[in-house]
Amino acid sequence: MSKNPAVEQKLGEAEASAVCSVLVTRLGGSYSRLLGINLAGMESDESFKWFAAAVLLGSPASTGSALAAYREMESQGTLVTRDLAAVDHDVMVEILLLSGVKAYGGRIASTLRLAAESLVEEYDADINRLHFFAEDADDLVRRLRRLGRTVPRRSVDLFLREMQGVWDKARPRLSDYAAEAACRLGILTVCRKCEAGERLQSLWEGFDHGARTYADFEVALVRLGEAFCETWRCNACPMSKLCVSRRVTRRPVVSWETLLSQEQCDRRNAITRR
Repeated sequence: MSKNPAVEQKLGEAEASAVCSVLVTRLGGSYSRLLGINLAGMESDESFKWFAAAVLLGSPASTGSALAAYREMESQGTLVTRDLAAVDHDVMVEILLLSGVKAYGGRIASTLRLAAESLVEEYDADINRLHFFAEDADDLVRRLRRLGRTVPRRSVDLFLREMQGVWDKARPRLSDYAAEAACRLGILTVCRKCEAGERLQSLWEGFDHGARTYADFEVALVRLGEAFCETWRCNACPMSKLCVSRRVTRRPVVSWETLLSQEQCDRRNAITRR
């Protein structure tokens, strides 16, 4: 968590809620929603699709290439657990190459295939059974990481971040990037990281955000932290005018009533762009 005194200001709850909504509108929500994966139905096939996407997004490949690889796998019919387990390694590498994943393609292909094989052998090709047999949140992480030849922790965290509210035992650790971004926005004051996730979720759920979920909010925070807060790219940041860490540099303070109006405008523009 940041220790910069400039960001130890905290917004009121109504203002913070408005900032949260603007954040999701401007930075985008969950990747699963972007990819058209329906996690709310709790269907195993949809959960596995998101798992495969999370492995790709958590790999060294760029986000654009990872998303393209997922869509190519979808078009090739390799997003069913048993089908992915049976696909030839070279075919998987070729799919990744076609999507722009040139480096680490062999390693990513092996991780996907071997994880699918483990699910077939240990959980009857049903990733929801893995969740059922996990004793608790920590055991769930261990079981996911043990699939195949070890799924990277970054991919597991990505996967579980969007499974919150779907799987009871999905309680991923809060990303350092999300915590940093929340502090800089004034949504959180400096606090112990173990409490930060609970505070953020409580804040989000205390107000109506329409169809958007806490996962949408946390993913948006991670994007903001990675792309802007970590490198202090404040001038290019889409949240710059609403950030308390910029207010101390004599930027105008925006009232929460203005934020609510601005958020409605952002939503309208987002719908128009679709």
